[in-house]
Amino acid sequence: MEETAYFTSPFEWMLGLPAFFVVSGLAIFCINWILRKILGVKRKKWFSSEGYFVNEFHEKVERYFRYGSVVLYIVFLFVFGFEQGSIYFVLFTFLLSAPQELFKVFLEKKHAENPNDYKFTLLEYPVSIVIFLTCAVTFTPEIFNLFMDELSSIFSN
Repeated sequence: MEETAYFTSPFEWMLGLPAFFVVSGLAIFCINWILRKILGVKRKKWFSSEGYFVNEFHEKVERYFRYGSVVLYIVFLFVFGFEQGSIYFVLFTFLLSAPQELFKVFLEKKHAENPNDYKFTLLEYPVSIVIFLTCAVTFTPEIFNLFMDELSSIFSN
């Protein structure tokens, strides 16, 4: 007697994407809320530069970071190609955002009104990455394994 085989789609990995985005977004939001309460830091408005920048110098340097990142992304996509360039894009995003956040921490420590602003910024980035990676492994293991395989092939060459 033959067993009934159910149809499996080659795109089953896509079912975990909505859960990945929702859970990682909610977890980051909740952890940031808890950190803000503990440190007594005010939440900055979304999509507003008001309160985000410590001073005009900070705003100017942030622009250089952002525009420089866009230029580097475009160069990397053309140098490594759009197929292989996607892995570099993700890796590059993590690598470029670290100095940007450290610069923000430096200026907040020196110039912010609240002495705990820099502590929140210093904790926010690594905690968000840990949550992001944990949710990636949990909800989209196939994509995460593919990413790790490509990453290991880059560093083994």
